[in-house]
Amino acid sequence: VADMLLELCVTELEDVATDSQSGRLSSQPVVVESSHPYTDDTSTSGTVKIPGAEGLRVEFDRQCSTERRHDPLTIMDGVNRIVSVRSGREWSDWSSELRIPGDELKWKFISDGSVNGWGWRFTVYPIMPAAGPKELLSDRCVLSCPSMDLVTCLLDFRLNLASNRSIVPRLAASLAACAQLSALAASHRMWALQRLRKLLTTEFGQSININRLLGENDGETRALSFTGSALAALVKGLPEALQRKFEYEDPIVRGGKQLLHSPFFKVLVALACDLELDVLPCCAETHKWAWFRRYCMASRVAVALDKRTPLPRLFLDEVAKKIRELMADSENMDVLHESHDIFKREQDEQLVQWMNRRPDDWTLSAGGSGTIYGWGHNHRGQLGGIEGAKVKVPTPCEALATLRPVQLIGGEQTLFAVTADGKLYATGYGAGGRLGIGGTESVSTPTLLESIQHVFIKKVAVNSGGKHCLALSSEGEVYSWGEAEDGKLGHGNRSPCDRPRVIESLRGIEVVDVAAGGAHSACVTAAGDLYTWGKGRYGRLGHSDSEDQLKPKLVEALQGHRVVDIACGSGDAQTLCLTDDDTVWSWGDGDYGKLGRGGSDGCKVPMKIDSLTGLGVVKVECGSQFSVALTKSGAVYTWGKGDYHRLGHGSDDHVRRPRQVQGLQGKKVIAIATGSLHCVCCTEDGEVYTWGDNDEGQLGDGTTNAIQRPRLVAALQGKKVNRVACGSAHTLAWSTSKPASAGKLPAQVPMEYNHLQEIPIIALRNRLLLLHHLSELFCPCIPMFDLEGSLDETGLGPSVGFDTLRGILISQGKEAAFRKVVQATMVRDRQHGPVVELNRIQVKRSRSKGGLAGPDGTKSVFGQMCAKMSSFGPDSLLLPHRVWKVKFVGESVDDCGGGYSESIAEICEELQNGLTPLLIVTPNGRDESGANRDCYLLSPAARAPVHSSMFRFLGVLLGIAIRTGSPLSLNLAEPVWKQLAGMSLTIADLSEVDKDFIPGLMYIRDNEATSEEFEAMSLPFTVPSASGQDIQLSSKHTHITLDNRAEYVRLAINYRLHEFDEQVAAVREGMARVVPVPLLSLFTGYELETMVCGSPDIPLHLLKSVATYKGIEPSASLIQWFWEVMESFSNTERSLFLRFVWGRTRLPRTIADFRGRDFVIQVLDKYNPPDHFLPESYTCFFLLKLPRYSCKQVLEEKLKYAIHFCKSIDTDDYARIALTGEPAADDSSDDSDNEDVDSFASDSTQDYLTGH
Repeated sequence: VADMLLELCVTELEDVATDSQSGRLSSQPVVVESSHPYTDDTSTSGTVKIPGAEGLRVEFDRQCSTERRHDPLTIMDGVNRIVSVRSGREWSDWSSELRIPGDELKWKFISDGSVNGWGWRFTVYPIMPAAGPKELLSDRCVLSCPSMDLVTCLLDFRLNLASNRSIVPRLAASLAACAQLSALAASHRMWALQRLRKLLTTEFGQSININRLLGENDGETRALSFTGSALAALVKGLPEALQRKFEYEDPIVRGGKQLLHSPFFKVLVALACDLELDVLPCCAETHKWAWFRRYCMASRVAVALDKRTPLPRLFLDEVAKKIRELMADSENMDVLHESHDIFKREQDEQLVQWMNRRPDDWTLSAGGSGTIYGWGHNHRGQLGGIEGAKVKVPTPCEALATLRPVQLIGGEQTLFAVTADGKLYATGYGAGGRLGIGGTESVSTPTLLESIQHVFIKKVAVNSGGKHCLALSSEGEVYSWGEAEDGKLGHGNRSPCDRPRVIESLRGIEVVDVAAGGAHSACVTAAGDLYTWGKGRYGRLGHSDSEDQLKPKLVEALQGHRVVDIACGSGDAQTLCLTDDDTVWSWGDGDYGKLGRGGSDGCKVPMKIDSLTGLGVVKVECGSQFSVALTKSGAVYTWGKGDYHRLGHGSDDHVRRPRQVQGLQGKKVIAIATGSLHCVCCTEDGEVYTWGDNDEGQLGDGTTNAIQRPRLVAALQGKKVNRVACGSAHTLAWSTSKPASAGKLPAQVPMEYNHLQEIPIIALRNRLLLLHHLSELFCPCIPMFDLEGSLDETGLGPSVGFDTLRGILISQGKEAAFRKVVQATMVRDRQHGPVVELNRIQVKRSRSKGGLAGPDGTKSVFGQMCAKMSSFGPDSLLLPHRVWKVKFVGESVDDCGGGYSESIAEICEELQNGLTPLLIVTPNGRDESGANRDCYLLSPAARAPVHSSMFRFLGVLLGIAIRTGSPLSLNLAEPVWKQLAGMSLTIADLSEVDKDFIPGLMYIRDNEATSEEFEAMSLPFTVPSASGQDIQLSSKHTHITLDNRAEYVRLAINYRLHEFDEQVAAVREGMARVVPVPLLSLFTGYELETMVCGSPDIPLHLLKSVATYKGIEPSASLIQWFWEVMESFSNTERSLFLRFVWGRTRLPRTIADFRGRDFVIQVLDKYNPPDHFLPESYTCFFLLKLPRYSCKQVLEEKLKYAIHFCKSIDTDDYARIALTGEPAADDSSDDSDNEDVDSFASDSTQDYLTGH
């Protein structure tokens, strides 16, 4: 029977492929083209008609080129409506395809006598109707037509292929033919591709010789049948189809318009990988296939780790190279880390858990930009993925580190990174096209400059205050882009460019260095000549005049000298250069003495700075109105404008001759960079020093106070930094040096990781490097993989099993991919979302005896917010902070953030205290036994439409918590988080929350009672749901008997494994409005919980690290007492304290998640006598105001009272009333304008207030 069914399927497929009914196969594409090149003064026209087509698709040739607007090609539909007019020299003018309804199009081409081009060529493809609706046809017609639906139902590879191997090539060929059949519906073609892929990877697929299909006819006389040639055509055409599909989809995915590649692309790329097309000559060499080779490696390693099969040799060699970088000299290389016998899935998962939960135990990077630290101004995302608009301490930037850049340089709110393989990435402010990625959009993660990705870039130049850029290629060509006033791009005009464009007039001259100022540019040639162009005012170009130059012009005054370094200033700018005879030259504007020759005179030709001659200067730099020189011996000289302490001499005086920076004496500086108003440098010992302006935290000391002299950046001690870079007000530092030791290794394996106890620490480190390398390979390719889980279950082909993979991918890589999408979709142009009115007073009134606040909990704050969600536009949910602004009815508060945080805290409380019907306590919690007693599950009984919308709102809340970095205090059981992350429940998960359920089933299954005894027990055929209701499992059976007990156990387990599916789907639907839910397939339940809820523990060291103090020194005894009291608080009290000062109950997970927000402790003397006053808080500003208490006991008593009894936000001055009943003195602090905003004050407990 199996053979017969298989034969039927293959015959049916062959019939579908050869079915020429209604001439569907006879419709071939039509090509129309001009002459090449076309002639002047022509006017031609024509018509293309493909009978039977329901639409036409028009694709243009890449070579298309006509004179813009002078020589247009007009495309019209069948009724002469103009669909598109095409002309231009760029591929972007022609690249978008056209779709025209109907079976006819008309075209017209007119050329005048202007310059001509190659011409044009387009191909018209018919869009044929899929087979008509079957119900319109007669029975005989339906039966006589070949049917794809029949095959999709019947074809199963468990059919007996082994007994009939000869049918495999026919099956493969007919599937290939159907996959290429444009007349078939897309779903049928996809099905054919997936089945073909599955077939080719079975043992039977090995009988199909792919290489022979790809090779030319190798002398065999046996002619391939039609179906054989269809398979050959598919495989032969696959590389080109794949590359074209990639070129079309990649910019869309990178640009954030689509989250993932199309299902069609995913099947194509997986099929090509299975066929090992990456080793073919056409794919193995060229750089344009590098993406495919990376995908194949990532896919094979992921499948090998999922199936525990041998890992690819090339991958293991790359890992071995990384291990050698980290190995101590005394270590021997072994291969324990490659063994799947030692490292099974549970070992890998525990190892990654250890790495994710205690990252400080391990040091895994060795040079090559291991960790890149960024800090300072980040409002436009110019730090490349670090969270927060103002970052005041050096923070690791994962997205930059994964690029392993060889150069980083910052401009005016921008940052550029050049990688070792010559690629250029940009991040930050996009105004004026300054990023070069096309358009003026800002981006907050490093984005490839795609238009020059095939050019090997060596160096990029931009001024720290600059809005245009230069890039130098390995061929010595110079590209420029950005704003173009004054001709600073060098293209002979003043037109801005949003993509790099080569400077034509420098072609043929080998350029070795480039520099950019605010309004002018310069380059140095291999012969040591200097060219300048752009704004000429004040003689900054050195051509002895003040004329603007729109193209590069040789600086004649320096001929005879060999230029080795060049720097251009901004504003009223100067230019500096260094020649190989140890001379520094300066010219341009002389204000503030920035030319370094005393006085303020400018000059229009290069002149020497005599005081620097012979000092061995190796580098010159220009900041805003000041100049810097670095010598071979490591001395730093600065001169020019002195305010904001930018010169580092300890005063803000202007300095008119080069003066050595005394604060760096005795240190050998090896690298220095200038921002607009600040400087950073690093020494040969790997220490980093900063000075100057600090209003955006760009000096990295945790404050915004300017620094007068070079000060060590304490946070970077021991990081062996040897590279620094600056932008306008942002700073970066990193190390490229190999560490002397093997990095830090843990002394022992923590007790909780039981599977790792017997494995040597070195082998653990090496395995961790292997898993790290997998993450680095896999995470950039995520959009190309099918994230819906293993395809094996659906029988559609071998696949990466994400349930295995999510446990062994390193968190940083996954989170970087996830955050990249979140950042790219952030709406940053408003302070807050819609204003909502919430009534907390009605909640208590409406609480019924059943515990719910109003019908179905609709009167609760949660219910009120849920009802208001319909008024939220999609953009409101994508804000980086306050998604709504709150007005509490009857409570006077102006919400600057505190009211919003309070509403979220209130909602979390309501979800867990019975005011809403969405969550239930676990069965273990009801029975007071087992684990997870204090945790909650989604209620399977909440199925009404109102409940569905509430679950969707719960999903929105979870999404908001992830997007804004503001944790929720929700205690859901781990199985719930697993399901929300897209994992299926297991029997072990059921036992986690209901310890008696499985033993009860086992008792029924294994009971040795006789049939009569069993029936005497009279066990109903029901199962208790998670909420305790009895659910009837079958309409056939009413009681459990010996005969049906196996079925009962199966049905019971199946019910409990899937009882939450409907609720989980609703929550995920809500989350999808705010965050990229498909990417949650990469995370474990625990990781998702941490992203939403932060850590339930409140680590004081994290709170201390963001604390700043007003009106008191950090070392004062009052502050010491405060932290001692905080240390003594229980976790619950710390949570109450956080709610008191910030309206939240949990801290963000990391410093980065604070988004630049400080915890401010202000001590005021207006409270008199201090011991009669309570502390005050301003939740909007994360501000605590303390009286100057006399002793620690008083502080503790007042603080405890405040956090326990100050639950309502109000402005009725309770806390500002002296405890004797007298009003306090007027508040004259610098925060007085925030006085009545979100102040937390105690309830008016008058007996307490007056009882002292």
